[in-house]
Amino acid sequence: MSAWTISLRVNKLLVQLILLFVILVLFSFLSPYFLSVSNFMNVLNQMVEVGLIAIPMTMIIISGAMDLSVGSILAFSAVCMGVAFEHGMNIWVSMIIGLLAGLLCGAVNGYLIARHRMQAIVVTIGMLVMLRGLVYVINQGRPVSGFPDAFYFMGQQYIGGIPVNAIFLVIMFLIASFVMKKTRFSTYVYGIGNNEKVVRYSGISVVRIRFLLFMLSGLFSALAGVFLVSRLASAEATSGTNIELDVITATLIGGTHIFGGRGSLSGTFVGLLIIVFLRNGLNLLGVSVLYQAVILGALLLLAVGNKKFNGV
Repeated sequence: MSAWTISLRVNKLLVQLILLFVILVLFSFLSPYFLSVSNFMNVLNQMVEVGLIAIPMTMIIISGAMDLSVGSILAFSAVCMGVAFEHGMNIWVSMIIGLLAGLLCGAVNGYLIARHRMQAIVVTIGMLVMLRGLVYVINQGRPVSGFPDAFYFMGQQYIGGIPVNAIFLVIMFLIASFVMKKTRFSTYVYGIGNNEKVVRYSGISVVRIRFLLFMLSGLFSALAGVFLVSRLASAEATSGTNIELDVITATLIGGTHIFGGRGSLSGTFVGLLIIVFLRNGLNLLGVSVLYQAVILGALLLLAVGNKKFNGV
């Protein structure tokens, strides 16, 4: 890796950190509640689902693809877990069923995209639509609740004043960052994003790598569904609606290149903080979700446009 590339990444991360700092300072003046401990803990609680999905999404975008089905996989996994529990299964067995459901959805995406070389956007949009319908077929749109208290530890309890799910998210980011910096797997992911043909001619199984990436996406989406159910105490058909937009926005604002080949999980984590603190500040100011969408959309266009026009 050249010194210029390292310098470029450091500069990008510095710009992202400055933007995050500006957001924190701005909303601290605009709202007296923004810098409160309770508000910060609330933000940490609410960032977990987006953050978990953003980990494999970063890898997928670096590889030059996209997964738009993550929100529907989250809902499908959550409802599968809820229905299994309703039918008398132990909550932890039900949770495993939910995770396996997400893993299966990711495997189907990966098989069609990797083995049959279908367009990732087309396949994942198809999965998005199909699973949204299937969720309503499974339980007629009824929310499932009444889970045992032990299950709520994952989404509602604190250790040392910090939410358990936020601690889990940070650990997952640290593990994934190590994988993306110190293993051959990361070399293959970046290589596929830069020049898939070269990687294929080098004797590396592009099919296997892509298949694994989409399986990870399905698994982490299901994991996000489990944490969401634990946090809200309810498995609902509408869970995860439009979450893919926040995930992709955080990833791209974090410096991952829309056409693949460049990006980092550290940048994605900062991008995630930018998104959640921006949303939180706007909510405290009573800004409509419609205007929030406009602001986030403009921020995303600015991030993507800046990469495009600067040729990075």
